[in-house]
Amino acid sequence: MYAVLTGDIINSQSGNATQWTSALKKVLSTIGEYPFDWEIFRGDSFQLVTQPVAALRQALIIKAALKSMTGLDVRIAIGIGTIDQRAQKVTESNGPAFVASGRQFDELKKQTLSVVTPWNDVNRTMEMAIPLALMTIDTWTVKSAEVLLLKWWNPDWSQQQIAAYLQKKGQGNISEALKRGGYEEIQQLLQYFEQQIEAHVATGS
Repeated sequence: MYAVLTGDIINSQSGNATQWTSALKKVLSTIGEYPFDWEIFRGDSFQLVTQPVAALRQALIIKAALKSMTGLDVRIAIGIGTIDQRAQKVTESNGPAFVASGRQFDELKKQTLSVVTPWNDVNRTMEMAIPLALMTIDTWTVKSAEVLLLKWWNPDWSQQQIAAYLQKKGQGNISEALKRGGYEEIQQLLQYFEQQIEAHVATGS
């Protein structure tokens, strides 16, 4: 089982292409190898193959990386399933996970994130939970996105360490940014998703 993330950058033309491309490549490079696991194509679209249990967290990390730049965001559709063929380039690979991700992406309209899996119970929950989470995620400020990105990349960092890295005064600003970004609530969603995916993958049903 694999997860395929298909996405594109929102407002890519209005942003600094060199800056956001560099940020996106940095994130994708921490997850997999280019071009076997990920590629950027058509200028502002990308595809990534990763492990199912990590897919939602990695999608949110990508969103935080893009939203930490003024005016930018990203649409991402996650499809979980099998892969029939893994080519040297991810965009030349194929299988149910790619089909699921592509179809979900084509159905994205105003919603900026969606997940589809082979398991109906997980799908039903995610169809309710993701839109609720997006009510917070879609309103992340640049500061909140920047702090969330650092926290997800460095889960053991204290608020003081994040503040020091960002050269902000005190931990109050960091605490407020995490709260505004819905960090605790999103963590609960991630834990639920990861537990469900692990259980289904382990049992094969």
